[in-house]
Amino acid sequence: MADLNIAPEMGEGNPILTRARKLFPNQGMHRSAEFIASLHPNAIDYLEQAPALACAFGVKHNTKADRLYVAMRVGGPIERGERLKNVMSSVGLPYQLRKLHGSAITPYASTFIRETVAIPPSTLAQCIPDKPSEQRKWLRAIRDWRWRASMRTWMSPKTGFVWLATNAKHFEDGEAGHIVDYLAGNNPADFERWSLSRMRNEVELWHDRLNMETQFKNGLGITADTIIDLSDWPDHAEVDGYEFFKLSTPRMIMEEGRRMRHCVASYMNYVVSGKTHLFSVRQEMRRVATVQIVGKHVVQIAAFANKVAPRAAEKAADKFASEQPA
Repeated sequence: MADLNIAPEMGEGNPILTRARKLFPNQGMHRSAEFIASLHPNAIDYLEQAPALACAFGVKHNTKADRLYVAMRVGGPIERGERLKNVMSSVGLPYQLRKLHGSAITPYASTFIRETVAIPPSTLAQCIPDKPSEQRKWLRAIRDWRWRASMRTWMSPKTGFVWLATNAKHFEDGEAGHIVDYLAGNNPADFERWSLSRMRNEVELWHDRLNMETQFKNGLGITADTIIDLSDWPDHAEVDGYEFFKLSTPRMIMEEGRRMRHCVASYMNYVVSGKTHLFSVRQEMRRVATVQIVGKHVVQIAAFANKVAPRAAEKAADKFASEQPA
């Protein structure tokens, strides 16, 4: 078995390391792939059968202890010539993940990919799409779900994981966060039995409800036109071709949510408490995105229906936020 660092004979031009790198277009996976391939002469064969093995480190691979763990857990079974299933299970990777193409795997997948062990094997096998492009979409939806859930302190990122994995390949861009917001706000007990179509209908009805209700019902004692963002941030600013309009009243926030088809209205209490600022981002008076700023940092920016905002709008929002008073 190789030393805890890539063996000296495994230099940059070594054909085995070249094969390992070629599995992953994303260069962020090369270091982990090279290490796995260097553990044993036969390790590259296992890696080519299951590129997901490069996620064996999880989010860590910088310390000697991390490398020792992987060398013992993966290198040992490979040296003994054990079956691929045993090699994968030695680091908590479900055997069904062998289906993932290296071109679909990026470093962020290492943060959660082993959590799929909670999904029944037969279900997981059917969940994973066949095409690399669809696999990337599937993994991205899982990432977005977990990230959005982590922002909701009363919701575990693993909530609904089986339902998520089953339906994620059919999600539209941004839809995962959309659904998490609904679940966190409503906590339906039986949602894991729902079809994706029903979930979408429930989310849409919730958005309509949020955007139609007035703030009288939440006990804040304000009207729809009460100014709730009392900060000295500008009501209007222009940065790099984008205009930023402060959503300073309940009516403005609800209208933004209705026009943009997302749940910005659920953040109204944060504005009232002074914890956040909400802005409508527009270009030639066309709504491009909605941005949430905490302190002087953009924590969320979403386009229509929670889709990804244009990169230029993100940069303009970051610049706008950084220029405001603390």
